[in-house]
Amino acid sequence: MLDTLMQVDYDTFIRWVSYWGLFSLASALGIHFAKQLPMSNRVENSMMRKLGSIDKRTGWIIMEIPILLVVGGFYWVGHQPINTSVVMVIAFMAHYFNRAIIFPHRIKVKGKTMPIASMLLSMLFYLINGYIIGYYFGHLQSYPIEWLYDPRFIIGLSLFITGFIINIQSDNILINLRKPGETGYKIPQGGCFRWVSCPNYMGECIEWIGFAIMSWSIPGLVYAAWVVLPLYAQAVGSHQWYRETFGDSYPAARKAIIPFIK
Repeated sequence: MLDTLMQVDYDTFIRWVSYWGLFSLASALGIHFAKQLPMSNRVENSMMRKLGSIDKRTGWIIMEIPILLVVGGFYWVGHQPINTSVVMVIAFMAHYFNRAIIFPHRIKVKGKTMPIASMLLSMLFYLINGYIIGYYFGHLQSYPIEWLYDPRFIIGLSLFITGFIINIQSDNILINLRKPGETGYKIPQGGCFRWVSCPNYMGECIEWIGFAIMSWSIPGLVYAAWVVLPLYAQAVGSHQWYRETFGDSYPAARKAIIPFIK
């Protein structure tokens, strides 16, 4: 199986990725109409918990680490010499190093669990997408050094860094929302929460849109779709929950994920 995956030609690979992209669209529509994601912190999904639960910090690490290993592994054993594509891979892995290694040790999840089924489904998602990114940039695509001066790369990288900063800043606000000993939900304030209910999602969407532009590739576009569409649906659901929970106390001008629009 591994030998087969390592010998896929460009046309076949792009066809596979295109099918995967269509599947992402169908999944996103399903999530939108279901009004929730399996990983929602505020929704108890009994079906997802039939296989049992796992400590949330441990589950998060187990869930996220595979994409680091798969992307790095497939890129490292690629047929091509190291070239400018390494910038795309470093940007990709920087995001997931934060999500898999740093973020789980910062969140306050003592006593909380996640469904094992959710963890396994997410791992499958990361394994497939990790192969796509690692194999494409390690085996099929190379960029000349001039690409670093191309407006598409500069704009895309700028968006990626901007989204990364917004994502981390928003996570910091959420992590520090409650003081020690406090319980219950509070309205996040500051940063990009001034404009949207889910700036952490907004930041991640900006990141992957930037990645798609800086790589100017079908795999980059498909990965952006896989991230942006579900997060948009989750943000709309979270925004509605905030309004229902806090009523008139919730800032009326705050949108779900796109400032001043939605």
